[in-house]
Amino acid sequence: MAARGAPMATGAAPGKVILFGEHAAVYGRPAIAAALGSGLGAVVQADAAGPVLHIPAWGQNVRVRPDGTGGFESLSKAFAAALGLAGLDTPEARRVGVTMDGELPPSVGLGSSAAFSVALLRALGQWRGRPFSDAEILEAAFALETVFHGSPSGVDHTVATLGGCLRFERGRTPAYSPVAIAVPVPLVVAFAPRESAGRQMVEGLRARHDALPAVYARIFDAIGEIAEAGVAALAAGDLPRLGQLFTLNHDLLRACGVASAANDALVALARQHGALGAKLTGAGGGGSVIALVPGDPEPLLRACVAGGYGAFATRVDAT
Repeated sequence: MAARGAPMATGAAPGKVILFGEHAAVYGRPAIAAALGSGLGAVVQADAAGPVLHIPAWGQNVRVRPDGTGGFESLSKAFAAALGLAGLDTPEARRVGVTMDGELPPSVGLGSSAAFSVALLRALGQWRGRPFSDAEILEAAFALETVFHGSPSGVDHTVATLGGCLRFERGRTPAYSPVAIAVPVPLVVAFAPRESAGRQMVEGLRARHDALPAVYARIFDAIGEIAEAGVAALAAGDLPRLGQLFTLNHDLLRACGVASAANDALVALARQHGALGAKLTGAGGGGSVIALVPGDPEPLLRACVAGGYGAFATRVDAT
């Protein structure tokens, strides 16, 4: 039952971008991840035909049931798990319809599964009348992320839950620490279809690293230094410096072999249309590029659409 007899319950969560350090973070170097000003929102209402989950932004036919009917296996399993975690485990309690919407596309490296998990849990918790605490969301969302990714790093759902900007370093305690952002960071996010799954990109880079460990160690060290310089640029509000570091980070990711032709084309397109810098974000092999655009984003957005790419303008907010 919804809290106080409310006719609906809602929850929201932001997407995320890796500003610096993807892939090198697997090898112990720091990564900087930030919540986007764009994400997903969930609305829960009573539905006698429920439980059912509809995500119109991801396609007209994305209607999911926890028993797996209708396809979308991972979404179905995650929906079933979320209902259980929220205590909606009786036939009467499960008569709900959930609509998930927003401008965050799936499968392009923007933390869509984490935003989905956090928004869904927040809405279901409000519906049952016992909202989850942030600590409970962190634990429950991690469980849902394992449905999607097997062994997630934890970065995505932590940023989706806590917001802001975080420095992550594997093997360090605590693994996460806040990063100060002096001024909003205006971004255009452009994306292309994935040519390779994220897991394939990680495994391919691992094979190249194992063949030439000393060479890749130097590349990863340089990416780590860029991440630390990025923290300083964010704290100082130095957008030109931040843009320069974006492009340097992208060039090193190209050297690692994780940037696709589409990633490189989007970075070049961004630079041609006023971006101070641009880089792939996430695993690479297609997916998303972030471009730092302090002026009017419309010329770049139009150029992306004309080139057959998806794109939207957003920002990372000051903290």
